[in-house]
Amino acid sequence: MFHGYHIPDQFLTSKSVCYCVGAGEDVSFDTELKVIYDAQVYIFDPTPEGINHFQKLKDYTVSGKPMTLHENAPFTYRTSTEQLNEITFVEVGVWDSKTTLKFYEPTRENYASHSVFLFKESGNYIEAPVDRLKNLMETLGHNSVDIVKLEIEGAEYTVIDTIVEDQLDVKIVLVEFDEVHNSTDKKFHFRIKRACDQLKKAGYVLVHSTDSMKRTFIKKDLYEQLKKAETKAVS
Repeated sequence: MFHGYHIPDQFLTSKSVCYCVGAGEDVSFDTELKVIYDAQVYIFDPTPEGINHFQKLKDYTVSGKPMTLHENAPFTYRTSTEQLNEITFVEVGVWDSKTTLKFYEPTRENYASHSVFLFKESGNYIEAPVDRLKNLMETLGHNSVDIVKLEIEGAEYTVIDTIVEDQLDVKIVLVEFDEVHNSTDKKFHFRIKRACDQLKKAGYVLVHSTDSMKRTFIKKDLYEQLKKAETKAVS
């Protein structure tokens, strides 16, 4: 376990494909997938904060300076220049179609991420390209993805819809339901429940959830396979 998500031991390898959707000013989980597992990591974020943060991390790493996040629970990036160069940063957001969307500026002080779903009351926005996950997988040449992580400030509902509708071969879905922290109305609990129920009906098992609503869903066949291997190892 690290950075709020549980993922199965002995699952990821150097051949694993991981899509990390939403960077903001924290790609610690994303980079640790490369450090620990040498996985093939793709980060998707069309916003200036995400693009600039990743470039800043590259610049710090090249110059040999440590880059640390979060004062209360500090994390210092461990990636080498070579590892960062092997991570693919895609300057496109994920949505339900290929288009250009308005990303609204956060109304909360010191909040880094723009959103297509939240903060519309701010009135301030940038425009950025987005595409459907299925299209992005086809463009990148991936028939299946081992992990899709969604930290996209309320847009997770839409992307979960497309994963289910397109019957994508995604082994593990990691999702942060951001409305717990930034609710737009009192019905957000129903939206979260609907999204979780959708994944369960599509054959996913909810295996972990944090107080901040970061949840891990594993495809049922993989879950059963991992449980069987775990039982065998214990016996």
